[in-house]
Amino acid sequence: MSKHVSKPVVDFESDIWQSLELKSEESGKLVVGPVQIYYRHMLNEVWIATDRSQLEKIDTDKLEWSRWAFRSNEIKLKIVPMMPDRQITVRPDTPFRLTKGTSIRIYTRVPTWIAVYAIDDSLHKLVEIPTVILSKTWFGDFINGTLSYWLSTRARRSIVSEMFQPHTVICTLNIRNESDEDLSIEKINLLAERLSIYIKDDQLWSDEMDVLYKGGDQHSELTVKNTPPEYASDAVFISEPRNPVKKSFAERILREINIF
Repeated sequence: MSKHVSKPVVDFESDIWQSLELKSEESGKLVVGPVQIYYRHMLNEVWIATDRSQLEKIDTDKLEWSRWAFRSNEIKLKIVPMMPDRQITVRPDTPFRLTKGTSIRIYTRVPTWIAVYAIDDSLHKLVEIPTVILSKTWFGDFINGTLSYWLSTRARRSIVSEMFQPHTVICTLNIRNESDEDLSIEKINLLAERLSIYIKDDQLWSDEMDVLYKGGDQHSELTVKNTPPEYASDAVFISEPRNPVKKSFAERILREINIF
């Protein structure tokens, strides 16, 4: 590739989720946690590349660029956070038990994905970029299981400032043991594709979820409340679910969720 001479790079670290009006021959960089997204506007084309090396200086001409051509030279980029494209199997750093009739609230963090859209006379999704590359795992048995992402994290009982990271979504789960036995929680399966994302003070939050454990071979019931948690009750909606829950499917969806 020939060397590209561009205007100085614009760094948008402090304001991630936004629409960027691209000027002619403009280049820029968006930093979201451990990933850097580079863009270029050349004539009627948009170029996108990513880097995870964490190096201070990057030769952008050596990056792997993707290119899109549009009818118009006047193009905007829209940056939107998204939940991962698979379910998330969360493993608390320390398994814990719930005695019968007990309820707890826990918080966990999930690395967000980044959707980059181009806007000319319509909206075009260009790429989806995970901020963190998660390992894959199988959740459930061989017949009813599903391919998921694996996430080892702390299941916190309260919100602390060190949890706040602009590239993660804080998920809130209210778990109640309605069985006649103790519930040992070693893994939690999150239906990430069912969750909306909200934002407050640059921190992302998902819908709050209620989980009822029935015991034995019964499935746990999960309800997506379609609101952020009380701690972030004034958070603003920013991103819709990949696969919203529909009323006609709600009963079946609830019965699919298991806590092991």
